Parts: sequence; C-alpha cells; structure tokens
Amino acid sequence: MDAQEQLSALIPDPTTIVELVERVVEGMWPRSDSDRRALFHKLGFTSGARWDDPGDDSSTAHFALLTELPGVLSSSWTSYNGHFMGVSMQPYTDMAPNNPGTRTGYEAISAQLTELYGPAINPWHDPAVQTCIWNVNGRRIIIRFFNLQHSGIMLSVYDAGLAAAADAESRHHTAPAHWNGSEERVSPFVLPRLGSGI
Repeated sequence: MDAQEQLSALIPDPTTIVELVERVVEGMWPRSDSDRRALFHKLGFTSGARWDDPGDDSSTAHFALLTELPGVLSSSWTSYNGHFMGVSMQPYTDMAPNNPGTRTGYEAISAQLTELYGPAINPWHDPAVQTCIWNVNGRRIIIRFFNLQHSGIMLSVYDAGLAAAADAESRHHTAPAHWNGSEERVSPFVLPRLGSGI
C-alpha cells in the first residue's frame, strides 16, 4: 500500500481533523462553563464522565469527550481550576510500532497545520516521541507521534495561559522535596533564610 492509499484509508480523514482544530482555535475562548457548553454544542462535542480519581486534589480535571468525527477516536477535555483548558484526541493508534498508516496520519496533519500556521516548534527533538507545537490566537496546538511499544498520535488544543499554569503547578507538586527547602543539587548544609529581622 503506497502513501496515497494509506492516506485515503485513514478514518477520520486528516483534513477533517485539521478543520476541527481550526474551529477550536478561532474566536473567543470559553470563560465560563456556560461558554464551554455553547462551544461544545457548536462543535458537536458531548461531555462524558470525569476520569480522575475522586480523591485527587489536583486543580486539573479530565473528562471523557465524544466528537462527531468518524472512526474509533479516544478524546477528552480538560479543565484547570474549573476553567475549560482544552481538548485532546488520539487518532490512528495501532498496537504495533512503526505503523505506516499512523505515521502517514501524523505527517498529513502536521503538514496541514504548518500550511495554516507556519513552521512548528519542536522543543525536545526526541525521535521516539516527535512533537510539533504551534501558538495561535492564545491557544497551543500540540501534536505528538509516539513510536515506542505502539504507534499513536495525540493532538491537543489548549488555552496557552491555563496550560502553562497547570504545567507549573504539576512541576511544583512533583519537584523533589529537600529537607531545607533548597533547590536540587544545592548543598544540604545551606540553610533557608528565615528573615532579616530579629
């Protein structure tokens, strides 16, 4: 099967996915839950149950998401401190590595997004998990191609400010704790400053 046949066999069609990304990126971002519901109605999205552990005290929450895109598509939406942060979807996943159809889908979506929004940023240059990022209209579009134990794509569109805040909070909670509050690789004999007054 050549690349054109692989491309035509992809469900959903990469162009349909990119058109959906365009619709998520355009216009005002929801600032309330009623705004989010209105956007979901406009896009044909249906919210599902929350995925997180009920005991999890994280400010970030993940919910199942149904879209009108055809095919088997695992999707979700995320909130941060109760504000709609964005959506993620995983098209063209295959349990075997180096799946040519999955790679074709990734390349087609990346090429179309590059045509729309210009060259992507590739911050990690990791050949096993290729990543492209575009910053558009206050949104962050991220597409990742996973090629470790299986082949898969994850495509996300987030509010850039909320995503940065959620990422900073996540790093803060997973940062190594040192007995004196010092930074990593700082001598344990450097005591924290307790203040300048007596």
